[in-house]
Parts: sequence; structure tokens; C-alpha cells
Amino acid sequence: MKISVIIVSYNVKEFLQQCILSLKNALSNINHEIIVVDNNSVDGTTEIIKYKFPEIRLIENDENQGFAAACNQGLKESGGEYLLLLNPDTMIQEDTVSTLIDFFERVPDAGAAGCKILNADGSLQLACRRSFPTPLIALPKLLGLSRLFPKVKLFGKYNLTYEDPDKLIEVDAISGSFLMFRREVYEKIQGLDETFFMYGEDLDYCYRIKKAGWKIYYVPDTKIIHYKGESAKLASFDNFIIFYKAMDIFVKKHFSKSYSVIFDLFLRMGILFRGIVSLIGSFFRRHVTLFVDGLAVIFAILLAHYLQPYPIQDYSMVFSMLVFYLLLWLGIGYTIGLYERRDLSYSRAAIAAVLSFFASMIFYLIFKGFIYSPHLLIWSFLMVMLFLPGWRIFLLFLQRRRVISPKSPLSRALLSRRTIIAGTGEEGERIAKKLQSHIEHGFEVLGFVDKKYALRQNLGFPFLGVVDDLGEIIRIHRATEIIFTTDEFSNDDILNILDRLKKIRVNVKIVPRNLDYIIGKSSVEKIEDIPLIEVEYNLYRLGNRISKRAFDIFLSLFTFIILAPVVIPFALLSGYRFSTEKFLGKENSVFTGIVFKKRNGNHVRPTIERFPLLLSILRGKMSFVGSELLTSNPHLRHLRCKPGMTGLFQLQETHYPNELYKPN
Repeated sequence: MKISVIIVSYNVKEFLQQCILSLKNALSNINHEIIVVDNNSVDGTTEIIKYKFPEIRLIENDENQGFAAACNQGLKESGGEYLLLLNPDTMIQEDTVSTLIDFFERVPDAGAAGCKILNADGSLQLACRRSFPTPLIALPKLLGLSRLFPKVKLFGKYNLTYEDPDKLIEVDAISGSFLMFRREVYEKIQGLDETFFMYGEDLDYCYRIKKAGWKIYYVPDTKIIHYKGESAKLASFDNFIIFYKAMDIFVKKHFSKSYSVIFDLFLRMGILFRGIVSLIGSFFRRHVTLFVDGLAVIFAILLAHYLQPYPIQDYSMVFSMLVFYLLLWLGIGYTIGLYERRDLSYSRAAIAAVLSFFASMIFYLIFKGFIYSPHLLIWSFLMVMLFLPGWRIFLLFLQRRRVISPKSPLSRALLSRRTIIAGTGEEGERIAKKLQSHIEHGFEVLGFVDKKYALRQNLGFPFLGVVDDLGEIIRIHRATEIIFTTDEFSNDDILNILDRLKKIRVNVKIVPRNLDYIIGKSSVEKIEDIPLIEVEYNLYRLGNRISKRAFDIFLSLFTFIILAPVVIPFALLSGYRFSTEKFLGKENSVFTGIVFKKRNGNHVRPTIERFPLLLSILRGKMSFVGSELLTSNPHLRHLRCKPGMTGLFQLQETHYPNELYKPN
């Protein structure tokens, strides 16, 4: 076999298909094999390969192994005289492989070679020819001097920007997006260093090739296009930090300790700075509404100060009022779920303002005069009630009137509703077309998901994956909305998926078709003849959990203290005894509860028998109102919330009476 091509893929099925098709043209007259190593993609990559390219050898990983480790998996399975590591987001010319093979056969000292690599806009990708990052080479790169003075040899050595891009030259390193080398090289130095998760492994491999006595060449006689970063941008890490960490590993591995210490200091300062900037940027993007509200509250309080009849001259009081009310309002807004999802709920904004006002009044009555005057409080409340719901209503009005373009930065930051449609049936297609034709509602359809992989190509939007991977799909595509079609998903399907997504910030909507029930509070948004019912899965909302737990503690403690002196003696005199029983808890957990058992084994008074379970409520294992109370058989049922002393399941006589708790 002349050549083995190893491609590592991660959630880039469209690019991968294009890459394979261009590769097949380039290999048409060459004895070859193509090995694809998939790093646990969720976009249906493996299904596409099996369906469209069954001749390709496919290795499927259960988790993202990283680029180096995945390449090594492919290299171990390869049998070609030449080996090519190729990125999936590339497109090669028909003569690329043959040109490089001819070069290797003409230049016997060439251990590895790479071709000219272009960006999508036709510009040269600088990583296709590089030098090793020695102190004098790396420092201009880190300081940005290579970007400012690319043609100056002293500053441009890392990417050789002063060299003619059409000149064949010997280089230190080439890009891992197209890295071709002899089998003798692999047999001598083995595979890539798996210490490098992503980035740097190609630089390290080239260093080892040259150390083993071979030369590395940049061959500009042929070229490829590399859509750089398509896989990396879908990953769950900061690519900048990973890149500089890889450089750190390389320097520590191959250079002197003194240089390593200096280089490490620069790297760590850069990584720390980048990490802080990235964290702030990520938080701002996710909570842009919170920042806008904060500014609105500050402006409202300052305006209230000047509008009241007798403005306060003590500015420290105004400042304390501003800080206190800002933290109180935003905290209450966060607690009631105003910022858990990216929507502009003016009703919740008004509720948060009212609750904050009452909380402020209570605080004022307790600590009278300590922070602010009642006049400033009332005027601030009026201004907050005007501004907070007001800017939301005004923005939504502009959106509906199409005054604001859906593609504008403002729309993308506050109004864009990145939407995934669950269901590829006729209803799903109909909804997608309606949303696309009514851009004033702000829906941006990203694609479809379904229970199984869809091979249909006429959906109009991409197929993103299966619902089993929905959490990862939401993260990858930064989705904010999911719309379920009930022609493809039953009520139980939707409930199970909602339970899995309970910790993910996403809005869930249902297009009803004979819908029996809705989980939590709902609102209806109508787009022509399509009613979108918004569903709130309130079981895990922080405010609800706190209030429910407080209710359980208070009522169980009060009931036990009042009734225990009567119930316990009565139960013991009536032939009951204390016993322990294992019960099924939330999320398949098991807990031990104390119950009363009749000494003769009969079940006479269920209320008496369950009375000691009040202690399990106090412990937080149960609730007064919850799911069924079942014995600890995890195969019997999966409980999404705590079992309860009572609830819908216990009150419905038709609900599987044989599955309800019966003491053994």
C-alpha cells in the first residue's frame, strides 16, 4: 500500500464529507487506505461515514481523546509506505498527494513534508512553515512584533513571514493539518506525544523527526484549503489557553531549564490574562440582560433622587441605596428565574421589582433611617418599574416591527433565539419554515434533532444529532430554545428529556397535538397557526427548591411535635412496632426510613404505618408532596423528584396500585 491517510474528526461532518470527496479524487490512481478516527462526535459523523463511505476504516471513540491520541490510534492501524495526517476541515487539490509522493522519492533525506496551506479567503496560513520557538524566535511572537513587522527577519522567524511563499525551503516544522512522512520515520520515533491534547503535537513531532536525522520541507508546488479551527471552535475549552499550554509543554520538554523558567513566566502571565478576559467575556455574553438591568437600575435610582421633591444632599445615602437596591433587585430577579434563560420577560421583571420594593420596605421598617429615606425608596421603585419592564417591552416592539435587524449585534445579544427543533417529521419541517419566514420573532433555526439519526438531506436545515446527545448539542451550538413536535415525541419522551436538561439554561417550547398536560407554568406564543407553548420545568428552580424545603421542614417538625405524643403510644398499644424499610429515592438513590409494622404482618392503617416517615422528610429524603413512595427496586421506576407522603400518584386510584408502597 502506497499511502495511509489518517483523519481525526470531531463534530464537523459537513467538512469531513467535503474532505473525503476531495481526497478520493487525489487518491484515484494511488493504492491507498483512509482511516477516520472519530472523537465522540454528536452530529452524526459516524453514521454518515458508515452510510456514505462504507469502504473507509472507522474508529469510534467513546470520549474525546484529543488529537494526538486519536492520530496514534489511526497510525497503529495503518499499513502504507507513506503516512498522512490530515485535518477534516481541509480540501486538497487532485495532484496534492501524488506531488508529495514524487517529492519524497526524489529527495531521500526528507523525513516529512507539507504543502502550501491556504485560508478560506485565499491567504497563506502561516502555520504551514515554522521555526522552533527558541528564545529569540518566540519572544517577538509573544510580544506581537511578528505581526507588526512580518517582513523583518529578526521578528518574523517563527512563521518565516519574510520568505517567499512560493519557494521550496527546508523548515523546522510544518502544520499538523497536513503532515506527510515516511513509514521509516514512524517506525523509528513512534507516534505523537499524547501529553499534547491539542496543538503543539505537530511541532513536537517535527522536532523529533529532525533530531532523528531527517529533514523537513515546505513544498509549495501544490496546495490545500484549511478551514482553520472548525473542530476547535466546538470544543469545551479555550483554544488560546490550550495553544499556549502546548507551547509550554514543548519548551519544558526540549529546551534548557533556564530558558524554560523565563518562557514559562511569560506563558503563565499570558494564560492568566487570557483566562480572566475569557471568563469576563463569557459571563457577560451569558448574562447580558443582567448587565443591562444593572445599568437600568442605577439610572432609575439616580433619576429618582433628582425627581423627588426634596433631593437628599447626603450622597453617601444615595450611594448606599443604589448598591443595596441593585444587589437586592438583581438577587431577587435571579432567584425567580429572570436570568436563567435568555428571554425578555417583562412580567417577571415587574414581579422582581415589586418583591424588591416590599423587601426594601421591610428592611427600612426594621432598620429605620439606617440606609435610605422612604421618599427615595418610593421614587426609586416607580422609576425601576418604569425602566425594567419598559426597556424589554420597547425592544420587543422594535423587533416585532422589524425596526431592528435580526442580524444586528443588539439582536444577537438580546433578541436572538438560537433554536433547535426536536422532530424531523412533517410538523418539524412546517415549524422550521414558519419560523424562518417570521424573522421578527427572533427565531434562528439551527437545525433538527430526533430520536434516531436522519439520513434525509431535504430537511432545509442541518441535522444536528440525536436527543440522547442533546445537552452536548446545545452547548456546541449555543442554543437558547428547543421546540418539541408532539407528532414525533410523546409526553413521556418530553418529560424524560426535560429531566436530563434540568441544569442547562435553555427555553423549552412545545407545539401541542392532543397534549394532555404541561409541566410547570406556561405561556403561549402564536406564530400564524402554530401555538408555541413555553414550558418551565420548575422542579429544580432555586427559589422553588428553597421554599419547598422550608415548607417540608416546618410542617414535618410541627406535625411530629404535636402528634408524636399521641400517635406513638397509640401505635405501640395497638400492636405496631418500629421497623426500617428501604425506599427508592430521587434519581435512583436508596434511603432507609422508619415505619410502623403490625406485629402480625397485617396492614391496617397506612396513615399510622407511615407516620415515622416524617423523620425522613426532616432529613430531606422525602417531601410532603412528591412522587410515589416505592420500595427500593430501581427497575420499578425512575423518580425525577423526591417521594412524597402524598401527591398526584397517591391520589389517583387508577395508578398501578400494585406499585405503591406496601410494607413487607
